[in-house]
Amino acid sequence: MDYTVTCDGTPVGTAFIAPLAGLAHAELRPLPAYAAIRHHALAAGRKLHERDHFSATNGDFAEEFACRWGGGRLAIMDATGTELRVASVMIIEPRPRVIVDARPDMARVEALLHTIGRDGGGRSRPAA
Repeated sequence: MDYTVTCDGTPVGTAFIAPLAGLAHAELRPLPAYAAIRHHALAAGRKLHERDHFSATNGDFAEEFACRWGGGRLAIMDATGTELRVASVMIIEPRPRVIVDARPDMARVEALLHTIGRDGGGRSRPAA
């Protein structure tokens, strides 16, 4: 299905994503307004490339991107213009790609638990 990606409500590109599930991704077909945010996608792509490898034990990909995105709020809309309820939308360059975090809530919770550890991030000394 074709979706429209927006930044602060302005359409910046379209993508064909099938199915829109999990961490779905596709080539982004830029619209004219994309030129205004392209530098943010390039910067995010460079910063994520420095990270090289993503593992659930080292952090969640969507969270890493959110920390590096310098542009406005990204969203995705269906063909009727309805904004979809997804956890996050990401755009990376050098070839424009959109990544949509459409994981169910429990999958995101599991990713967070792997990131901080099931003990809530606290560490205790082992018994002697």
